Amino acid sequence: MDLKWLLVRRIVLVALACFIAGSAFTVVATANKVKHQNERLADSVGRQLDLQLVRIGTAIDTPLRFPDWDMVTSFVLQPGQCIRFLDVNASILRSSCQGVNAAAITAPDWFLSAHRMFLDAKASASYPISYRGKLHGTVVSSSEPVATANQAWTTIAPMLGLSAALIATLCIVTYWVIDRALAPTKEILGGLNRLAQGELECRLPAFQLAELNRISEVFNALSRDLSKATADRAELARKLVDAQEQERLHIARELHDDVAQQLSGINAVAACVRSKVNRKDPSATQDATELETMTSKLMISLRKTLTYLRPPEIDDLGLIESLRNLVEKYNSLAQGGTHYTLETNGNLEDLSSEASAHVYRIIQEALNNAARHAHALNVKVMLHKFNESGTDKIEVSVDDDGCGRPSQNTSTFGGWGMIGMRERVLALSGRFAAGPKPSGGFGLRVEFLARPRT
Repeated sequence: MDLKWLLVRRIVLVALACFIAGSAFTVVATANKVKHQNERLADSVGRQLDLQLVRIGTAIDTPLRFPDWDMVTSFVLQPGQCIRFLDVNASILRSSCQGVNAAAITAPDWFLSAHRMFLDAKASASYPISYRGKLHGTVVSSSEPVATANQAWTTIAPMLGLSAALIATLCIVTYWVIDRALAPTKEILGGLNRLAQGELECRLPAFQLAELNRISEVFNALSRDLSKATADRAELARKLVDAQEQERLHIARELHDDVAQQLSGINAVAACVRSKVNRKDPSATQDATELETMTSKLMISLRKTLTYLRPPEIDDLGLIESLRNLVEKYNSLAQGGTHYTLETNGNLEDLSSEASAHVYRIIQEALNNAARHAHALNVKVMLHKFNESGTDKIEVSVDDDGCGRPSQNTSTFGGWGMIGMRERVLALSGRFAAGPKPSGGFGLRVEFLARPRT
């Protein structure tokens, strides 16, 4: 949830809690007020009746007039308030009530029900009437629950609109203030997203808020350190992979110039021996022929090793033609079981020899894995050059429609071949992604700058 809305929601909850607490206090205060009114009324009427008993005891008044209710009716009753006189058997002898105008009841039903549930419904008060130790009755004053609840609602109702307006105003002001205070967080989130996407050169500006400015300083320091560490690692990987390529080239040249020449000489001598022996000792001809055959097979194996160490097409024919020959080779080996295709887009001839060698090796390893593990009908290689934000980039993709990578071969695919591809991508300061596709099959993506930053 957005921080601003989270704070606004909490402010609303706190404001509602305060309003509910205030309303509850008002309801209780109203109920206590009604209770005190009934107590005062019962006390006043009781004292008057006590006085009447005193007059009766002194023969100033007659017992037949007790209780003198005309005197009681002179008291002003509140709406819904009742005053009653009960005899010693709790039977009502006299009663006066002030009615409640139904049209004046504005409290909703839920409020009336809650009021009856949690508070003393009648808020009654009593006053015993006695004279010379003898109980003559009890004065009871009470109020209708509807009247009490309506009186409380009349006090609360004006607060509803005012509270709602205050809460709404508070929320708007709070949201506006927080939105302005946290506006820099959008830049911070944007910087984090760019950093997560590999843009290690992104930096955050200084902010006025001390906490946010500290985040900016730490972010920039981490970004610089990460950029330097990544650059150092990429440079180390580039040097290691380039040294590996140079070592392969050196070994290939040594094998070609020395071993290959020696094997050619052995093959020629074997042919000469076979020719001479054939005339003098025909039985030894077969041995000479086997020696010649073994030498020829060894030369073929050596050529394959030389091609793997350093494909001559990259230096002689260029990257695109070398890749076409590589794809054709896999089509020939598949014998129609898998169809390999190559698509290129853009001018790729200006790639450095090191970058071309890396691309060739990555595609070679990806095709090798597809041929061994994918069991696919189609394998598509794409080499694409495009411009993004004024920077030329290269994208390499290898996709197949096979069964992905079987679990028993996962370690093979994720072993030295995958490590080698990652090292080459790191040497190119690029991005690498590989895994099963949602639509099925397996996909590999490599993206790097056509001209690395210096």
